Amino acid sequence: MTKHLYRTLTWPEVRERAQQRAVIVIPVAAIEQHGHHLPIDVDNVLVEHVTEEAARRSEGLILTAPMIHYGFNEHNMGFPGTISIREYVFIDFCYDVAHSFTRQGFTRIVFVNGHGSNQMLCNLAARRINNTTSALAGAVAHWALAKEAVDRLRESEFPGGMAHACEFETAMYLHIKPELVDMSKAGDRETPSRQNRFVYDDLFGSGPVHMVNRWSRISESGVEGDPRLATPEKGKAFAECAIENLVEFCRLFRSYQTPPDRDFNYHP
Repeated sequence: MTKHLYRTLTWPEVRERAQQRAVIVIPVAAIEQHGHHLPIDVDNVLVEHVTEEAARRSEGLILTAPMIHYGFNEHNMGFPGTISIREYVFIDFCYDVAHSFTRQGFTRIVFVNGHGSNQMLCNLAARRINNTTSALAGAVAHWALAKEAVDRLRESEFPGGMAHACEFETAMYLHIKPELVDMSKAGDRETPSRQNRFVYDDLFGSGPVHMVNRWSRISESGVEGDPRLATPEKGKAFAECAIENLVEFCRLFRSYQTPPDRDFNYHP
């Protein structure tokens, strides 16, 4: 079977996979509080499962890079178990990782993110690759790839019912590592970010005004949503949908033909 994890290759094998135009997938996540019922590695576990399984099933199309474990998390520092990387350091780090792949000859790179506050920063790192190299990079949150399954199975209210340590994340973790979930501590639902009709948050749709408050100001447990609605069956469906869509996107991304640069400026 073709190796699907970048870390398992020898350097001649890396060169060969670049020549074969493999798509590099970089999982990006965070270590942070996830309420009383979930471990602090939720974001890492979920995105690593999706990206590594997608690569395994892709028949050589995808190479999954080693995880970027830590993310931008200042808003959660009021809770123990959270580690935060400064936003500009994080963008530079993600860019440098992706840029290293372009120097090896890879031309298609995807950041797959597992932590909400990373997303805009991953977007910027990807755009910098596009603006400074001949490669193409994109960024996506793994939950966005599961939307079809979520639309079919979701029971929590919208908005705010699926945002953090919620029905979605708890279900995924129940599917992947059920032995580490303590549903007896899931507690009542919390939707602290729904402040008014302009400011609210959900993995599947936020309000028109973006504002992230410090989490300890507005949450007792750290949860945003209702984890009691989670089941391992939902988690499997969410994961399978995300995996299938990631593989399909990478097929399309690899075949995309980049138009040439053009300069429409006036040059006297």
